[in-house]
Amino acid sequence: MGEGTIGPDGLVQMAHVAHRHYVEGRTRIEIAEELGVSRFKVGRLLDEAARAGVVRFVISTPGPLDLELSLELRRRFGLRRALAVRTPTENPETVQEHLGRSAAELLEEIATEDDVVGLTAGRTLTAVARSLRQLPGCEVVQLAGVAGPIQETGVEVIRRVSTVAGGTPWSIYAPLVVSDAATARALRRQNDVQRTYEQFGRVTLALVAVGSWNPPDSQMYDNAAITPEARSRLLASGAVAEVCSTVLDADGRVLPDIEDRCIAVSTEQLRKIPEVIAVAGGSKKTAAVRAALASGLVTSLVTDAALARRLLGASE
Repeated sequence: MGEGTIGPDGLVQMAHVAHRHYVEGRTRIEIAEELGVSRFKVGRLLDEAARAGVVRFVISTPGPLDLELSLELRRRFGLRRALAVRTPTENPETVQEHLGRSAAELLEEIATEDDVVGLTAGRTLTAVARSLRQLPGCEVVQLAGVAGPIQETGVEVIRRVSTVAGGTPWSIYAPLVVSDAATARALRRQNDVQRTYEQFGRVTLALVAVGSWNPPDSQMYDNAAITPEARSRLLASGAVAEVCSTVLDADGRVLPDIEDRCIAVSTEQLRKIPEVIAVAGGSKKTAAVRAALASGLVTSLVTDAALARRLLGASE
């Protein structure tokens, strides 16, 4: 038999060792004692089994996650966590439901009873709240005022999540944007709003939506308190996204034009939260998510696989 060729006895021995180790869970020392050889010999047989194709390793992710895209997102953008979720279509409602389920599973996995969880509102975060099945008894804080329909407000998201967690809810019964800074200051001084504001500095883990301004796909963009003139000024300044009422241009720079009129966590407070998970997807959100990543405001991302591919393609 030629040099380097493995004979049938050698193949059987490799298969035996590999089955003992990988299937039965025996240690190399246990196998060595059984066969009367050194553990180094067992190690060599395992290595040779892999090279010869006797053993094949398949890494797979059950469910909708695209493992390769998730890892590449994390590497390329320096994220702590990244989930690229496969969806059957790019229909907005379908994407929101799939992202909601995956983000809810992530929250269930990483949240502890010592966390103070911050949440914004919107259709995707509503899907997160709807998908949650269990959560430690942590406090839950609304990070921004009311912007959209009743069923999608931060108040409703907080109610659902705190019910699952059994922890204290801190809600904001005030609009996200008001007509002027004086009105905003007066609202922030109201007892219930002030008490929630006092919790912002305690938040350790946040799930936030990302609104798109160009193209428009945002409850804040459509807010009646933002006049057409103010909206036009922001768009002329390059507004493409908002996170927790912080408006961003394509490079992730903050556009502060309406910041003093918003009832929400401030940009600096958001930046100090240890873990901020952006949950956003869909065909309209690419530029917005890219801006959120560039801003440094988010540390992790849950998005759909199609948007992940667009992000990675644009960053090459």
